[in-house]
Amino acid sequence: MHSYRYTLERGSKKLVCPACGKKTFVPFIDNLNNEKLPGEYGRCDREVNCSYFKKPNYGTMAQVKKEENSLYGQPKPYQHHKKCAKTSACYIPIEVLEQSQQGYNVNRFTLYLNNLFGADITDDLIKHYHIGTSGSRWPGATVFWWMDITGKVRAGQVKQFDITGHTVKSATGKSHTTWIHSILQYTHEQKQENLPAWLTDYLQQGGNYVSCLFGEHLLKENTVKPVALVEAPATAIVASVYMPEFIWLATGSLSYLSVERATALKGRKVVLFPDLSQNGNAYAKWEHVAKKLSDFMFIQVSDLLEKNATEEERRQGLDLRDFLTRYRFSSFNTGAENFLKISINNKIFHVKSLITVSCPGSYTKGLQIPTFELEKGGYCDVIVDEQGEFYTGELTDSIKEMWGNGFKIGRVGATNALLRVYEA
Repeated sequence: MHSYRYTLERGSKKLVCPACGKKTFVPFIDNLNNEKLPGEYGRCDREVNCSYFKKPNYGTMAQVKKEENSLYGQPKPYQHHKKCAKTSACYIPIEVLEQSQQGYNVNRFTLYLNNLFGADITDDLIKHYHIGTSGSRWPGATVFWWMDITGKVRAGQVKQFDITGHTVKSATGKSHTTWIHSILQYTHEQKQENLPAWLTDYLQQGGNYVSCLFGEHLLKENTVKPVALVEAPATAIVASVYMPEFIWLATGSLSYLSVERATALKGRKVVLFPDLSQNGNAYAKWEHVAKKLSDFMFIQVSDLLEKNATEEERRQGLDLRDFLTRYRFSSFNTGAENFLKISINNKIFHVKSLITVSCPGSYTKGLQIPTFELEKGGYCDVIVDEQGEFYTGELTDSIKEMWGNGFKIGRVGATNALLRVYEA
């Protein structure tokens, strides 16, 4: 296997982007001499809001050796370090994951989940997705473990959240996000200790550390259930409670959706839920990749957010989690053994799961419609207000024209609400 001459610099250090001026720029390295290329060559991590990416002319090291001249005169001898073969990736020992399975009383993300769903559901999510805690870099930070379909630990993303469930950012706007291998490497080097053998191999391996999908290990639990794919692990975890009819996975980044990382989805039914972006870039990029993925899976790209979002929501780059959590989950119990009861016109129906949520606009006066799948088929639309409470007031003529006149007063659990039911 040939190594490429120019590769993006590894590590968490970033430079100032020549396009947007943010400290989110990853430069290219010339592997002949391990030096950075001129400042315009590299990629900005702000993939949606900036998307600057200038590549040098690519070539393999074998091709470089044949060149008579190079940017730096005669090519220097290329030292090929020992690496794990890209087809045989290096993994993180399961013991490292297990050491993170504690500290949930200070883990800000699990505390956020507890506020949303309560202790029992939060405990299930922690076990289901192997959520961990890391306080080495930031207090109360969360570890999202990437486990492949065989159950091997491929990577660990460390992220610090605030009490509202949003990623903390520094004064310069940089996200408090890193990787567990970077933290462990720094810790050992600060103590002037030798790196563990597994970490040395892991840091030297070829390819990208994140070569699978977050939550991929869940695919073996159910080989028939459709899969939903989002960008952020936090969104996948939260959405799995609201919409349990899917197995929820995440890519970790807009650009991390690729044929290579999605091989475990072969033959599956998959729905992509891209984040919002001001110019629709996020949707367009995933739609483009979906065409390649359609060669080995049944795939569609949801335009639910893209069709309904406001300009401000696009500017903020909101994702599915931002919309789902507008609703108080305590009002909706989608557990298999205790279905939410809906009654209208002396008929009783039981909710199976949440399907979609409409986006509010000025024309709706803040009202929204969550749509629920019913246990025995069909679905139900319910109107809620800006606070997520069930709505029983009057509808304007413009809303009636848009949503129809089929809404009637019924009951959701023990609460009155405007709703309409479509029976199977």
